[in-house]
Amino acid sequence: MTQAILHGLCGFYLQLLPCAFYCFYPFYDSFRYSRRVVFGSAGSIMAVMSAIFTYVYVQLDIPSGEYANYLPLNLIFLLTLGLLLACYILCIRAWLLQKLFVFIVVMNYGFLVTMTINQLAPFFPRRQDYMYSDIVLILHVLVNLILCYPMMDVLRHARRAFRSQIDPGIWRGIVSIPGVFIFCLLVFYEIPTSAGVPGSDVLHVFTKIMMLLVLFVCSISFRTLESAKRRAEESVALKTMVENYRSMAEISDKVKEARHEFNHHIAALSILLQNKDYEGAEKYLARFSRVTVNTAVSYTPHILLNAMLLEYRKRAEAAGVRYQYSIHVPSASLSIEDVDLCQFLSNLLDNALDANSRFLPEKRQLTLTIRQKDKFLFFSCQNPCDASLIRTDAGGGFRTTKAGSAHGYGIPIMKRIAEKYNGILRVSAQDGIFTATANLCLHQTARKEL
Repeated sequence: MTQAILHGLCGFYLQLLPCAFYCFYPFYDSFRYSRRVVFGSAGSIMAVMSAIFTYVYVQLDIPSGEYANYLPLNLIFLLTLGLLLACYILCIRAWLLQKLFVFIVVMNYGFLVTMTINQLAPFFPRRQDYMYSDIVLILHVLVNLILCYPMMDVLRHARRAFRSQIDPGIWRGIVSIPGVFIFCLLVFYEIPTSAGVPGSDVLHVFTKIMMLLVLFVCSISFRTLESAKRRAEESVALKTMVENYRSMAEISDKVKEARHEFNHHIAALSILLQNKDYEGAEKYLARFSRVTVNTAVSYTPHILLNAMLLEYRKRAEAAGVRYQYSIHVPSASLSIEDVDLCQFLSNLLDNALDANSRFLPEKRQLTLTIRQKDKFLFFSCQNPCDASLIRTDAGGGFRTTKAGSAHGYGIPIMKRIAEKYNGILRVSAQDGIFTATANLCLHQTARKEL
């Protein structure tokens, strides 16, 4: 009796515990409630249902290799899955399509493990007359270990896809792939097998191949989507860079023009002074100072950084945004690549100006701090935000509120650049102020993009 209870409990948990773990894994930082509440609820369901399952298992006394009395146990499994699905949906903060996709893929995995063990178990001698014999339990452990890496790989790519804000229409197509297959499997294989109808070995092998193919297709789909997102990000970044470099070229032309005009002014002043027209020279100098006072601003000797600060100052003034720069970058050159610096700062300030455009002119403001200290370059940017428009993604990060497919890449690009220079981008929204900060490491080789 004790041995039968242990076999029933171990068999129940070896079949359902990995599936429960895989369901929650992609959303481990997106729980609606505390982890204690979430894991406590799931654990309570598992504990109660395992006791019911073990009791029925012992009462039926199913010998190894028998299939006639599987139906009651399968119904308990399905009821447990239903309860875990309800807990899973209620406790996870994410789109329903995303949660259903993970659940269906995990169901596909569970069926694959169970069918594989049912096919392998007859090749080993049975030492006990139990459905969950020692060899069956060992096979459960081995098959789960073998399939652990490919399953985790699929879920890791799914997690990245959740953060990429894929259109719901695409999600419906992705969910339908494993969903249709699981439905067909239940109708044509699992239910007849549970009712005692023998199946074909060819059908068993074909079904397992199709299950593996479903996991493979899901993994490839996510990789393709990630690649498409990356190309879109690079396209947007390239467009931003071109606009910034064009603006810097215009600034350079204006500087050349100002120098040319400056030489003319010097010549005019020289003539006035040679003619001893001091009053005229004083008036001319006063007029000249009023014209040029706004063209002599220099925030930093770093040419690219200074040009970008001047450009975004001009954009802020045109948009009626009160700006405040606190810049302390004494170096004329930085170990950050110009392309990365351009992408990072342009996305940072573009997001801030776009957020300001949603407010009345008297509430528009932008505070930018860039400070170089020792081996680090610190960025901080603050702008007003509307808490009602802030949305979080499956990973707890912020989702874009901009319309159109060409938006929403700013924060991912900045995160990638920060990680490249061994830094971290932090974003927060509190008391109506959105803050983005980053600390990039200088004087070292940046990490390569994978």
